[in-house]
Amino acid sequence: MTKARPDFKRMLLKLPHSRQDYAAVTLIAELAELFGVDLVGTYVDDVSPHGLAELPNAREFRGGTWRPLSPDQLVQDVAIAAREAARLFLENAGRGRSRLFFSSSAGAASREAGIEDIIAVIEPMSAIERATHQFAESLQAAFRSTSSVLLVPGHAKPRSGPIIAITSGPDDPGLAAALTLASSSRERLILIRSQPTLSWSAVLERAKLAGVTTSVAEAVFDGGNILLPAFAKGRLLIMTRELVGQRPASQTPILFVSSALSSRVDG
Repeated sequence: MTKARPDFKRMLLKLPHSRQDYAAVTLIAELAELFGVDLVGTYVDDVSPHGLAELPNAREFRGGTWRPLSPDQLVQDVAIAAREAARLFLENAGRGRSRLFFSSSAGAASREAGIEDIIAVIEPMSAIERATHQFAESLQAAFRSTSSVLLVPGHAKPRSGPIIAITSGPDDPGLAAALTLASSSRERLILIRSQPTLSWSAVLERAKLAGVTTSVAEAVFDGGNILLPAFAKGRLLIMTRELVGQRPASQTPILFVSSALSSRVDG
């Protein structure tokens, strides 16, 4: 059977600083495996130790007392944190995977992400961390790129359930991604049209050719918000990046697929 698959090549993940958010890494690794792409995990501390230590009156609380910041000690602390991030990354993502890569260099994190990449962003469980400039900048940088963006709540864990796709038609790259994932995971696909005038016939025909069990549902598009039906809960929600301003209120991980992504045909 001939199938069109999204031409993803890598999934790029900036690893979280909080240990409690690593549950999401297992889910991200599972999705990378289902899409058949490399997973690159990078740990980068965004603070310059030397620049921080040069700030007037900069102090740290260590060993029960306040003391001047030591650049050398901070460098050592970052190295220790990077080693722990590598351990947690391999522990949570390495089960059964052969294409895992870890880096602690800023260059690996900042190299240009392209149309064929997926940038995975973990939303911290802590409300304080979600409010930080560091997280906001990571999220904004992902959406400034040309890549697809995977947004995963920090508490999310792998689970079974249908794949949900909001589609604009049979040529929607988000639909290709949803069909690929539903086929790889052997899950049912729930289709929601992005416009009430969209005909289902060509979309359902494509799903049939992909051998995916499919059902349809309707959503409410209200003032930039998407209200999904109560039963539309699943493993992953997929839509194109054009709909990012209409992100639904959902605890389900969401993949925003680049509209420029091409597909390859597998026989």
